[in-house]
Amino acid sequence: MSTKSLLQVILFLLIIIIVGGIYFLYFYNGSIKNKEIVINELDLQKSGNSTELTSNQEILDGINSKQNKEIENAVDINEENLKKSKNTIKDKKDEKITKNKNLENSTKDIQYVTTNKTGDVFRINAEYGKTNLENSDILDLINVDGSIISDNRSNIYISSMYAEYNYSNQNSKFYKNVEIKYDNKIIKCDNLDLNIRDNIAIGYNNVTVEDNNSFMKAKKITMNMLTKDISINSDEKIEITTN
Repeated sequence: MSTKSLLQVILFLLIIIIVGGIYFLYFYNGSIKNKEIVINELDLQKSGNSTELTSNQEILDGINSKQNKEIENAVDINEENLKKSKNTIKDKKDEKITKNKNLENSTKDIQYVTTNKTGDVFRINAEYGKTNLENSDILDLINVDGSIISDNRSNIYISSMYAEYNYSNQNSKFYKNVEIKYDNKIIKCDNLDLNIRDNIAIGYNNVTVEDNNSFMKAKKITMNMLTKDISINSDEKIEITTN
């Protein structure tokens, strides 16, 4: 082989080496880097998606927890309302049973009339009544209306849910939702003891006295049935409101 041919071969090989190096450096190696970049981006996306999923899961857990608490509260409220409703039904049932027991052997539409020493007529009416088991002189009354009628003074009207009328002395004890009306006054209390012979009425427990100009609260009052004067013990609590 001549020297010229050898130089041509060497030059050709150098050209191939240079072209191959350039291709490897810029194309093949760049493709590898791009692949690594894509892989890294995918890893970042996965990581971001995982973080986002975790965040979303936390939000969903918070919402579910709140909803569960609301459901539990609603269940508790419903259970409490159901319990109250059952208690109310039970109380009404017990009250009905008690009322039915009270009405056993009772006489319906009762009326008693008596007079005091001044000629006033005391009339007491009741829807039901029966003799007291502990004292045969006492009549137990239900749904009571009473009146004291006088020719010289204004009439007095009394009503209550229950009362005890004593045959022997004509005295009466009214209790529960007691109301006394005369002139322009309305007296309400839990208990009222009426001594018809002495013309004295004693009201006690949650007493209120109301007229056109004032409203009074007291624990106990004593009323003269003849004069209509009301006295209050000084050691009792008094509240007066004027219009």
